Amino acid sequence: MQRESTVVRLRITSATLTAAQIEAALGIKPDESWKIGDRTGTFGALLKEHGYVLDSTAMMTTNPADHFRSLLKRIAPVAQKIGELSAQAKVEVVCSIISKHIPPVGFERDDLRWLAAMGAKLDVEISILVDRSAAQAAPTEKKPGDKEGPAKVF
Repeated sequence: MQRESTVVRLRITSATLTAAQIEAALGIKPDESWKIGDRTGTFGALLKEHGYVLDSTAMMTTNPADHFRSLLKRIAPVAQKIGELSAQAKVEVVCSIISKHIPPVGFERDDLRWLAAMGAKLDVEISILVDRSAAQAAPTEKKPGDKEGPAKVF
């Protein structure tokens, strides 16, 4: 069964700037990178843009706000340089949350100002875990008018 986790990352993609060029501009080695033409996913789709990723350094079980601040602390010294890159690249902060329950998600005004200064888009992805064994064990309620057996077509 998949576990609850939170990942917050800065993702910079560009058709013209390579990950090596972005690394040289920022002075930070990426946690993940790729180049145009690399293959990804189950079906090996070709990537159409270069990519550069920096991840939050917080533990995966930490709440989204702490992850967000951890990433901001990591990239704050180069925020202006990231903003300059945003003219030639797509800059995103991606917050991916996998949880059993819908988590509260909120961002401080100052945190959002950092995003604006970097020309970054905020993308929040929330996936809810479903306990299949509990869902299958729960009896289904019959509603008035429900019939037993297969439905008639004609």
